[in-house]
Amino acid sequence: MPEDLQLGFRLGPFEILPGRNRIAGPNGETRVEPKTMSVLLELAAAEGGTVGREHLIRAVWPRGFVTDDVLTRCVGQLRKALGDSAREPKYLETVPKTGYRLLVCVQPGPPATVESPPGGEGVVVLPFQNLSAGAQDQYVADGLTELLIARLAQASQLRVISRTTAMSLKDDARTSPEIAGDLGVRWLVEGSVLMSGGQLQIVAQLIDAGNDRHVWADTWLRGLADLMPVQNEIAQRIAVEICGSLAADLPDANVAPVLPELVLRQYLKGRQSLSQRTSKALREARDRFSSVVEAMPDYAPAWASLAETEMLLAHYGAEPVSTAVRQSRRHVDRALSLDPDLPMALAQRAALAFFFDRDFDGARVQLTRALALQPSYILALLTLANVNTVLGRFDDALDWIEQALLIDPLDLGIHMNRADHLILHRRFGAAVSQLDAILARSPGHEPSLLRMAWALALDGRGAEARATLSRVAGSPSAIFEYGALVAGATGDVSAAGTYFGQLRSLAGEAYVAPWALARAGAAAGEAGAALAALEAALEEGSSSLPFAALTPAFDSLRGDSRFTLFLEKLGVPAIFRGA
Repeated sequence: MPEDLQLGFRLGPFEILPGRNRIAGPNGETRVEPKTMSVLLELAAAEGGTVGREHLIRAVWPRGFVTDDVLTRCVGQLRKALGDSAREPKYLETVPKTGYRLLVCVQPGPPATVESPPGGEGVVVLPFQNLSAGAQDQYVADGLTELLIARLAQASQLRVISRTTAMSLKDDARTSPEIAGDLGVRWLVEGSVLMSGGQLQIVAQLIDAGNDRHVWADTWLRGLADLMPVQNEIAQRIAVEICGSLAADLPDANVAPVLPELVLRQYLKGRQSLSQRTSKALREARDRFSSVVEAMPDYAPAWASLAETEMLLAHYGAEPVSTAVRQSRRHVDRALSLDPDLPMALAQRAALAFFFDRDFDGARVQLTRALALQPSYILALLTLANVNTVLGRFDDALDWIEQALLIDPLDLGIHMNRADHLILHRRFGAAVSQLDAILARSPGHEPSLLRMAWALALDGRGAEARATLSRVAGSPSAIFEYGALVAGATGDVSAAGTYFGQLRSLAGEAYVAPWALARAGAAAGEAGAALAALEAALEEGSSSLPFAALTPAFDSLRGDSRFTLFLEKLGVPAIFRGA
C-alpha cells in the first residue's frame, strides 16, 4: 500500500485521516473503527479497481479467521460515514459475488488540517479486580466498573465499550494492545478495589494501548458511601487525559442523594442481578431496588432501574404483562420527576412506548433525547433500531445496530438482534451468515440455533434447517413453535400442522405465549386459530406485536381482510398492512 495514503487523502468532498481513524466531510467528522479504516485504505490503493472480499479479509485480518459478516459490517460503517447508500452508491460500490470498489478518484497527499480532539478513540473499562478477602464483596468491584462506564458514556467525544463486553473480559489473558485491537479502541482503564472494615482502597490507571504506556494512575482511600463521588472523580480525570481541554464535554454530575452504605450495597447488588437477565435474578433485582427506593425515595437511578426490571419481567413473560408494565410506567415517571434528564429513564420510557403502546414517533423523540445525553446507551440504540425497522427504514435500523455493536461488540444478544432484523428485512441469507458467526463462537446457543433453523428454511435450505432444528434440546414449546415455522417455510403444511397441534396441546397444560401460538398457527395454514391467538396476544399486551406486519411467519395471512384490520388496530403504517 502506498505510504502517502497513510498520511491522508481526499475522496470527493471527504478528507480521510487514517492516523486518527476519522472521515471529515461537509457535515463534520466521523470516527470509524481501525479495521474499517484499513478496509478503506485497501480500496483506495486499488485506484478504482475491484478488490475481492477474500483479499480484503486476508489483508485486514491476517492473524485469524473472520466471517464475511465482519467485512460487511465495516463496509456498512464506511457507507454511513460517507453518507452513501448500497442501492444508489456514490462512493462505494458492491460488485456482486466479487468485492467492492471506490467510484470516486482518490487524491493522495495530506488533507487540510482539520481541528479535532484526540478523544474520538474508544475506551474500555476493564473489570476492576476484587482484592477483598471475601468473594461476596465482588459486587463492589463490579459496581464501580458499571458506574464508571455509565459516567464516561455521557461524554459525546468518547466511544465507551459497554458493560456486557467489558465484563466478558474479566480474567482475560491477552495483552492490552491485543484487547484494544480486537475492540477497536485506543484507551484502557483498569484498576482494583480492596474493601476492609467498611473502607475502600481504589486504584485506577489509564493505558494508551497504542504503545502500551501507563499515562495516568491514582489511588483513593474512602468509605463505601463515597464510591459514587470517587467514580465521578475518576471519570473526570480520564476525560481530561483523553480529551484534554474538551473534558468539559463530560457533563457535571447531577446532585444526587448520598446513599448510606447499606443502601448503596443493595443498589450495586441489584444492578449486578439485573445484568444477569434471568427471571430469578430479575426478581432479586426488583427486591433490592424496592428496598433502595424505600430507604432513599429521591434516588432517581434506583427508580429507573426498578422500571427496567419490571419491563424485562414482562418482556420475558415472567410476570403478567399488564401488572408489570403498569408498575414500570409508575417507576419511570417517578425517576423522571426527580431527574428529567436521566438517560436510563428516558430510554426506559421510550421502550415502554415502543413495545407496549406502539407509539413509534413518541419513542423516537425520547430516544433522541436520551442519546443526546448519553451517546453510548445500548438500550436506546437498539430501541431506535426497532423503531426504524417497523417504519420501514431498514438501512437506518441496521446502522443503529452497528452503532450498538461498536459499543458492545461481544454481546451475543445484540448479534442475535441483528439477525432478527435481517429476517424481518427479508434478507435471509445475510441472517444465516450472522447466526453462523454467533454459533461459531457459541455452538450450543439455543436461541440462535432456533433462529438459524428458521432462517435456513426461509432461504430455501430445508434439509439444513431440519438438521439444525434437530440439534436443539430446549423447551418443548420452542421446538414445537420453530418446528412449525421451519415446516411452513419449506411447504410441508402437514408437518407444520403436527407441530402446531403439539404446541396447542402443551398450551392446555402450561403457559404458552399467544404470539408463539399465532406464528405456529399461521405456518400451519390455520388462519382462524392464528388470528385468535393474535387477538389474545393483543389482550395480553405482548411486546412482539410491533413486528406483526413484518414477520415472515404471517405471510399466509396477508390478503386476509381480518389480518389487515388487526394491523390497522395495532397502528401499523399503511404500507405494511396492504392498504
